[in-house]
Amino acid sequence: MRALPSGPCEARRGVKSRKQKSRGKRAMAGKSKQFRRWLFSGASLAPYAMGVAFGFPTYQARAQDAPAIEGSVADVVVTDDAMGNDQSPGEKLMDEVMTKRPRSGDVVTGATIQEQQIKTLNELSQLVPSYRPNTTTPRQSRMAIRGIGTGASGGTGSASSTGYFVDNVYWGFAGFTFGDVVDLSAFEIQLGPTGTNGGKNTNVGAIRLHTAPPSFTQLTTLETSFSSYNTFTDKIISTGPLIDGVLAYRVTIYADHGDGWIHNYGSAGGTTLDTNRGGARIQLLAVGEGVTDRLIFTFTGANEHDGYLTGTIGDTTLNYNNGQPYTGQTFFQRVASRLNRPVLTTNPYAPYLARNGRDPLQIYQLSNEANIQWGENTFTSITAGGYGSWQNHDFSDNQNLQYGFGTGNMDTYGGQISQEFRLSSPKDKQFEWTVGLYSFYENLWDKMHHATAGADTAAFYNQPALLAGAIDKWWTKAKDFQIAAYAQGTWHFDEHLAVTTGLRDGYEIRYGSSTYIAQCVTGTKYTCAQQATAMRAVGYYGNVDSGGFTNYHNGVVGIVNPQYKFNDNLQVYALFGYGDKSPSVNTQDTPVFNSTRTSIVSWAPMFTKPETSLDYEIGFKASTPDMRLISNVNFYWNDIYNYQTTATNVLQIGGTQVLQSYLGNVPHVRLQGVEFVNRWEPIDHLAFHVTGAYNGFFYITYPDAPAPADYAQSTSSTASRSNTRVEGIPPWSVAGGVTYEHPLGLTLNQLGDWASYLGPELRSAPLSWFSYGDFDWYSKTRLTSPLAYDQYWQQAYTIVNFGGGVRTDDKKYSLTFWTKNIFNARPYTSYAAGSATAPTTVGISTMGPRTFGGTLFVTL
Repeated sequence: MRALPSGPCEARRGVKSRKQKSRGKRAMAGKSKQFRRWLFSGASLAPYAMGVAFGFPTYQARAQDAPAIEGSVADVVVTDDAMGNDQSPGEKLMDEVMTKRPRSGDVVTGATIQEQQIKTLNELSQLVPSYRPNTTTPRQSRMAIRGIGTGASGGTGSASSTGYFVDNVYWGFAGFTFGDVVDLSAFEIQLGPTGTNGGKNTNVGAIRLHTAPPSFTQLTTLETSFSSYNTFTDKIISTGPLIDGVLAYRVTIYADHGDGWIHNYGSAGGTTLDTNRGGARIQLLAVGEGVTDRLIFTFTGANEHDGYLTGTIGDTTLNYNNGQPYTGQTFFQRVASRLNRPVLTTNPYAPYLARNGRDPLQIYQLSNEANIQWGENTFTSITAGGYGSWQNHDFSDNQNLQYGFGTGNMDTYGGQISQEFRLSSPKDKQFEWTVGLYSFYENLWDKMHHATAGADTAAFYNQPALLAGAIDKWWTKAKDFQIAAYAQGTWHFDEHLAVTTGLRDGYEIRYGSSTYIAQCVTGTKYTCAQQATAMRAVGYYGNVDSGGFTNYHNGVVGIVNPQYKFNDNLQVYALFGYGDKSPSVNTQDTPVFNSTRTSIVSWAPMFTKPETSLDYEIGFKASTPDMRLISNVNFYWNDIYNYQTTATNVLQIGGTQVLQSYLGNVPHVRLQGVEFVNRWEPIDHLAFHVTGAYNGFFYITYPDAPAPADYAQSTSSTASRSNTRVEGIPPWSVAGGVTYEHPLGLTLNQLGDWASYLGPELRSAPLSWFSYGDFDWYSKTRLTSPLAYDQYWQQAYTIVNFGGGVRTDDKKYSLTFWTKNIFNARPYTSYAAGSATAPTTVGISTMGPRTFGGTLFVTL
């Protein structure tokens, strides 16, 4: 049986040394006891139990596409050496992705994540240029691979083209991605269409988090960090046997708390973009003859100020595209004339917020994976379910005002369950195959309160009935059910040529509805009807209901993936993929009123069209015979039809042209580019890595795109964006770094009486110095539409991190000092020229400022 080490003791990111490669596999100490079949009855009962708990149908499920850490049941065990003398799962995965798998991808091992104090997906993306998590508030992350993720107006009810998996389970809603990444064995990115080998299908790729599994060797580790902004991060991990050779556990707990890095000078006080989160993961691993079962429960909680994401840099700066200046009232002029208040800041990092609410969340996730040997084949079942509540109580007002409307407040409640059954042949056969069934159910409910009137709202909009406390609520529901069958096989014609083909057919049912409710202020001279009319007068909706709608869709996914190995050190491959993304629910299904805003003349469509993808890729994987140099290069060309993003209708209402914006489809977009991953270890203990990507993301056919704000002087309109590059995405991104380790010998033993308090075990342990440095460079990026009169660019920037410390060679103890973003790069993510109701603003990056810190790691 193959051992699974416990996670925090893997080798560094980079090519392993020859000494590491020479380590042989160790047999598990002791013989596994016969595991009674009835002990695994929970594998079949789990979906029914979760169905009762969540109120969902009790069908069964699993999620895995090209599982990152593969193997038969005989491969799944624990190690008798918890300190990782065996090759760890993360190292195995990195070797497979870099040298064997005939597709583009990359891996960051758990050891790198732990050593470099990588805490979030934002920080992980600095090592993987093709991936951008775009994490903002807990429920509004828009992760993307090659620039493609969730539609610009999407979120709830809109599946991302970039999949998110944890321990082989697909999690659909973006809010499930929130929290620190803790106790991982590996982070993996898969590029290209997925779904023919299991899990939920995605068009451009997926990221996979592999948590460290339980071990039968008793081990407890403590880790504590202190860094800038009074940030404390503490982790405790404990693993070991409950029944020797049969049942093991693993418990992971973390707490992460720190002040915000942007001080609020307004009356609400405090800071924003702070850290206040924690979580726990509890696992059980049962091992029997021909059977394994892994149960995982995860809780994540947070209560942070995450909503300050746009900052003021000046008054309205709009110029029309015909060269004429904006002649209307500017935002600063309105503040002065209607509110008689001063403008307090044009520094985006020094806001004056009168309301600075928190964004609490709670996430509960449960999964169970059972693997049963069936002859020479392996039957796998994964049941999973999760529930969460994601709330936003922040406001985008600035200048110490409470004009309220136009904030980003939105609460989401709901969850999902999934079940997959899969049957797989053994590996290393002439014909390897996998067949399976996958089902997925999601039920989400948005309770939006974007328009929350404050003390200054009535005067700012000149609507006396807009009283403080009035809320224009949007309640939207989105449900999704999918059931799919898939099959994938690889035929090895000889030792050189192999061809993988896969096919998936999925049937999907989506439901959507939108209800708008005017929450009025009672006990005033204004009736609720008058308050609702005032809300509509400033662009909101009052009391209206779209009704509920259902959409049915059948989608097919297929791949052909040939590879040719010239020898053990060089292979070439190609990938041809057809992808499908089901219609999304338009949770921005807003009504359009007549000119007096007393009756509805149009609704946006409740569903988009389905999105299809044609992907073509070719690449090679090469290495030197001693594996000290490894190089992967991949070229891709991906045409996507009916791409789901913001669409626009132009309506004529009472002789006036009105723009209706909603989640719709762009007829044709294209992704084209190159990705490369290179690792070099010139000598033992010294390793370099350089990864990068050129990403061309273009609208090919988009005749009726929303026009820039400066495009028309008196009427709303659309404009053609055909054959233009999509803004906001860096064309080039490159990440690189170096790690170095130097043996120090029995340094502590030579300190004499001074080190006596350390104890004999630590004093007699040989030490090593280790260090690392990483950079992440992004090219100059356009933030405005290429049609806009005034162009705004984010200049090229680089984020640089480095650190170093000492540790015992058995990695039981370490002390690290580190810095992140040493040059304090603070890129902007967006730009808006403003209007009468908004100043000129820029988007605040969530990459974070320069920080310094230290970490102590101890094994008990």
